[in-house]
Amino acid sequence: MRIMPALFLLLFCSPDLYSADKTGPDVFFSISRTAAYRALPPVDARTLDAAALERQGTASLADLLEGSLPLTIRRLNGPLGLATVSMRGFQAKQTAVFMDDVRVPSDITGTVDLSLIPAAGLGKVEILPGAASSIYGGNAEGGVVQLFTRRLSPGARLAGAEASCGSYAARHGSVKAGAAGRRLEVFFGGSSDASAGFQQNSKLDKAAANGRVSLALGAAGSLTFTGFVSRLKTGLPSGTPVPVADWDGSKERTANSLTDRQTSKRNFLSGSWSVGGNDLALRVDSSLSSNDIEAFQWGALNGAKVTDRALAARLTLARTAVLGAESAVSRLASGTYGDHALDSAGFFAQKTFSPAEGLELTPGARLDKSAGFKSRVSPKLAAVYAPDEKWKFSASGGYGFQAPTFADLYNPWAAPAPGLKPETSLNVNAAVSYGSPDGWYAGLAGYYSDIKDRIALDPVTWAAANLDAGFNTGLEAEAGYRADEVTASAGYVRNISMVKTGGAGYKLLNFSPAQRFTGSVTVKAAGLDLGLSGRGAARQYTGRGKTGLRLPEFWVFGFTAARKLGALEVWGGVGNIFDRHYAETADAFNGWFPQPGRTFTAGLKARFL
Repeated sequence: MRIMPALFLLLFCSPDLYSADKTGPDVFFSISRTAAYRALPPVDARTLDAAALERQGTASLADLLEGSLPLTIRRLNGPLGLATVSMRGFQAKQTAVFMDDVRVPSDITGTVDLSLIPAAGLGKVEILPGAASSIYGGNAEGGVVQLFTRRLSPGARLAGAEASCGSYAARHGSVKAGAAGRRLEVFFGGSSDASAGFQQNSKLDKAAANGRVSLALGAAGSLTFTGFVSRLKTGLPSGTPVPVADWDGSKERTANSLTDRQTSKRNFLSGSWSVGGNDLALRVDSSLSSNDIEAFQWGALNGAKVTDRALAARLTLARTAVLGAESAVSRLASGTYGDHALDSAGFFAQKTFSPAEGLELTPGARLDKSAGFKSRVSPKLAAVYAPDEKWKFSASGGYGFQAPTFADLYNPWAAPAPGLKPETSLNVNAAVSYGSPDGWYAGLAGYYSDIKDRIALDPVTWAAANLDAGFNTGLEAEAGYRADEVTASAGYVRNISMVKTGGAGYKLLNFSPAQRFTGSVTVKAAGLDLGLSGRGAARQYTGRGKTGLRLPEFWVFGFTAARKLGALEVWGGVGNIFDRHYAETADAFNGWFPQPGRTFTAGLKARFL
């Protein structure tokens, strides 16, 4: 937080600033991965633009994504702690996260921690549920979350700052600034967060920054660099020993550990060169990233650092076809898991056809090769039909896979896992939506995934093995209303995830609530922006077949009120209005990981437009 005063002064002294978002050819939808042609997005895809990403009270990326219908956000250690994203019954390690079309690497378990990705400099998020391995490769069975840094139109400048404080000594500060000329575009965002934490030993300090620099080279194309850094220090309460039935807002603050702690360092840098036009365009990406975690647990200090290097090239032909090749090496350095490296390569092709007005068909396929598994081919066929401005229909079928992780392959507490194969799944889905000119809209999507060679721990050897089969099936429904002064939405997810081992019968998958709910209302009245949001989940269990610890169902609601005062905006909010005592996850060793009850937040935002 000590860097904030100087940055605030710098921004307040910047005269005549204004902003505009770029909608040029380098901004594409995740379904196509082409720069020159924006294919019709499927009904169940979602886009959060810059306005949606600037909601009051959203200090983290997980906050920004909360309430997006296809997503499940799971948190540990309070609102600012570990947060992961998953979709449609799949786990977090089966949901790929990209930034500016470059994969954000995971940790040794295949998981991407959203709390370590800075949100201050983001301009758009695209959410693509369903198997996406045909163009994105492994670990995209559940779908893809694509993050885009803020882009500005030529001649635009932007500057802003925000500060807030809240319950449990929470403090947040962020700045963002950018400018775009005829050839050069620069954007920067930075944030700092701290909290005493809801539980004992959950104090947290975090700082993050991201940026983007783009230079137009005339006939030689354009050169872009994107990067982010984040640093985190936090205590690890490691759950609570107090049973859920005894929680009263105070007792569950008791921690299992008063000494466990963790530091995390995340670095990400990518460079991109693109050239060409509508008939032929080439993009080449190179990236270097690292995820370094050091934790003191069970009386010992352990660390693991994963470093990824990647190189990719993508050729767009006649605006609607894309050919791509990617190569990557991931290295693990750990005193516990050892030092290892995994090489991989992928080749993909995709073409969009328009056989009739309003109809697009997109077949695609990808070949993935890795030192950790045999070659894998992932085909997919998608169709989108929009007969008029009110109706849209979409359907797709394709294969996805999840590659074995470092933790699967090199578990130090189990025998080696030779011959471990990727988990594969056949995924199909269909969706329909209707939107009236009056602002009313509704959508319905259904999906089914048949999973083979599911990776699970052998209960005898504790080694990862392709023991299981399973399926995910469900429905997603959404309805709402959009107008200048009032917006409202409500969403419902019904998901059933089942697994079986060998010839045994199917059992309900652990951490698999059968129902989830989301809702929000925003109203602009009397100079105020008022917002009410809520979400809920049915009960779930830590063990298969409704065994292990029980996580009761919960409903939580939040309220915000904001008012603009010239170039300033002041706001306040209440989280978990009804003081619900709940947890989103638990485990057999540590018990439950409680979330805070009712919390209060207030903030000030300065904008120069």
